[in-house]
Amino acid sequence: MRNLLEPWVALRLVAGLVSLALLLRASYTGFLVLRHFSLARATEGQLLLERRLDLSATFVRVGAGVQIACVAFTALAAERLSHGIRGAMCGYGVFQASPWGFRALVADVLLALVAGLFAQLFAFDQKVRSFDLARPLAIAMLTLGPLALVSFGLSVKFFTDLDLTVVASCCSVTLDAGAGVGSLEAVGPRVPTTIAALCAVLAAVVVGALAARRPERPRVVLAGALSLAAFPLALGAVMLEVAPHAFEVPQHVCPFCLLKSDVLGLGYPLFGAMFLAATWGGGAALGSFFARGNEAKAAFGPYAKQALRRSGFAWGLVFLLAAAPVLRYAVITGFTPLFP
Repeated sequence: MRNLLEPWVALRLVAGLVSLALLLRASYTGFLVLRHFSLARATEGQLLLERRLDLSATFVRVGAGVQIACVAFTALAAERLSHGIRGAMCGYGVFQASPWGFRALVADVLLALVAGLFAQLFAFDQKVRSFDLARPLAIAMLTLGPLALVSFGLSVKFFTDLDLTVVASCCSVTLDAGAGVGSLEAVGPRVPTTIAALCAVLAAVVVGALAARRPERPRVVLAGALSLAAFPLALGAVMLEVAPHAFEVPQHVCPFCLLKSDVLGLGYPLFGAMFLAATWGGGAALGSFFARGNEAKAAFGPYAKQALRRSGFAWGLVFLLAAAPVLRYAVITGFTPLFP
């Protein structure tokens, strides 16, 4: 329990409580809407439900924003705790020190992504003058509460289970040693992963631009799917290509080290831009599935244009940030290849 007195751990858990409270409140409203909402009735209860549904949009948006901050706070807490755990040179060693570490991190990221996508669905609903999306929004809100409970529970389990007196494993022992860039096994995944990430990001940008010009449902769905698919590929390329160039060591593939001041905290804007690109693109695709009524169809075009353009700009920023360490290394070494 002493871990809870660590400032960054306390901040992370307080932020998690705020996110949990907001998403549980929205989930309760979703339950009420599914049980009692009916446009055919003009009663005071129906009007109250409509107001609660509007208010829940704020709960989900703020909750999604706080949950995204929770992911950053989790990484920051792990980074700060790494200074007090022997052998842990970065956040990787802290997460590795507990069997709940990476489970909690993955749950945080998944909840942030799902909440972000649903927040985009609420953004679409704000442009619709009717209540065509009331039931889809209620179902979305209903799923957020249980997910938030699981995420917060895993975070609490991780931080209370973490033993600060253990000798942890450094990322160089597990990740870097497992990469083995000098062998054919390492060259194998690095090259195709980087090429696949470049192709996926380029396809997401191009298809997104075309879909923004003519926001028809098949185009928007394809653009959103490409953005979501590019997200894990881009993460893999950052680990295998960007991180080694940033640290000028071919086998150093730790993404947590990119959050350090040694590389000016490059990981924060890089991973953040990836997340926003996937969320905006995926949100546009999600909205297309629920643009059924006349009001929703009329509002979908302007919403999809805005979301896909934002996604394209975010992917452009990802490309620039990821290319910066590679270009820097090429310039300072006279274009000498990093990998043998």
